[in-house]
Amino acid sequence: MENFEEDFESKTGNFLKEPLSLSDLIGTGCNFEISTNFEEDAAHKIFDELNLGSDEEEDDDNRRSSDELPDLVSPWLQPFAELKENMLQINSYLWKKVMKIGKESEPVVPFRNARVTLRYNAYWEGEGAPFDSSFLRGSSLTFYTGLGEVLEGLEAAVCTMHSGEQSQFVISYHLLFREMGCPPRIKPKADALFIIELLSYNLIGDIDADLQISAEDKTKFPVVIEKVKDIHLKGLDFFRQGLYRNASRAFEKAADMLKFCRLANEEEEEDQRNFLIKLFTNLAVCYIKVNLPSRTCIVCKEIRQLTNNKPSCKALFQEGRALLMLGEYKRARELLVKAQYMEPHNDDIGNELKILDTRYSRYKENERRIWTKAMGIIKSKDDDKKEANLNELEEEMLKLLQNFKDDEAQKKLCIPAGFTTKEVDIIDNLAKRLELKLTLDPLHNGRYSVNKKKL
Repeated sequence: MENFEEDFESKTGNFLKEPLSLSDLIGTGCNFEISTNFEEDAAHKIFDELNLGSDEEEDDDNRRSSDELPDLVSPWLQPFAELKENMLQINSYLWKKVMKIGKESEPVVPFRNARVTLRYNAYWEGEGAPFDSSFLRGSSLTFYTGLGEVLEGLEAAVCTMHSGEQSQFVISYHLLFREMGCPPRIKPKADALFIIELLSYNLIGDIDADLQISAEDKTKFPVVIEKVKDIHLKGLDFFRQGLYRNASRAFEKAADMLKFCRLANEEEEEDQRNFLIKLFTNLAVCYIKVNLPSRTCIVCKEIRQLTNNKPSCKALFQEGRALLMLGEYKRARELLVKAQYMEPHNDDIGNELKILDTRYSRYKENERRIWTKAMGIIKSKDDDKKEANLNELEEEMLKLLQNFKDDEAQKKLCIPAGFTTKEVDIIDNLAKRLELKLTLDPLHNGRYSVNKKKL
């Protein structure tokens, strides 16, 4: 599959509002804060545009509004030694007390390759106010395990937790700021109490998992499928962050690896087919996100072949959306109606059909008005008026093409039959002037269509 030209999208950086003085850093020190919340609300909407069940959905039941701030005063002002007596000792430097049980049916956060989202308050011993708090910032903290992005003690604590869990931890200075601390704000050998709410975590996989396959194993299905799953997980992680082009590349890579495996039996063939359907469905959603509806149609064709022309409701919905974006209103309606039959109570399908009706009505009205006038000009046979008619046609076509270009919802303009070669040349030149493209329409033999050029 053709690669995108753009480089991988990078994470958002952090910038200080005021510059730091090197002399202050060496001498008295400086206080500053950065935001570590890279997530947008949309990042939690994994591929489940239809609420039909996604690859890996997050449960929002444990998410609280940022307005629901907890009591920020420390729940323990006595020495930590007394608090530890009622806590479970995890190791020599970490003690834990569960306040709210999480999803114990699921594993705890792994030490590597997981993206964690949490909220927390942190207190020094004997102090009532937090020295650090994501609640005060009105945001959550997101980090990747195994990369040393946060304090060692905080990461160690989180890696004992289940999704949705709330717990208290006493963390030794050995896993925080060590013996020296960072005076005057952080005392030497300062233990801390962390109250942590684990909102969610997701396995992130590895985009380069294919590099771990030896040359002789590159076509062996049992080996390849495990690496494909790693790359697929990385694609999911990209999608959650809104990095849809990166997600597309990951799914494309995984699909290409999987398609060329040698299959030993029917069971492997079935596993390959099911995972390819999942990858192509995810690609269909990603291509819609990055405004590449033609590619959505291509992968939906792959899904049809894999399912004996019985795609899921989700695949039908995405293909219908793509055709709507391409201006193929009739075919889009057929697929969306079929999807609605499969999921009659799905609001997203109904809303998409309403959008289609609105756009199609507007399109037909504009087409009727413009082509009535344009075809009237074409039918004039008076040679004395021929040049004037061509000029009038050019004026009307310029208005039509400009309106088409300005309408972001319309992706294709179909040109009816009946134009002479010279008249088609006029339309072609006008299209080029407006940075549009006139092509022979593959869906309508002998007819042309005007398309918007890809940026």
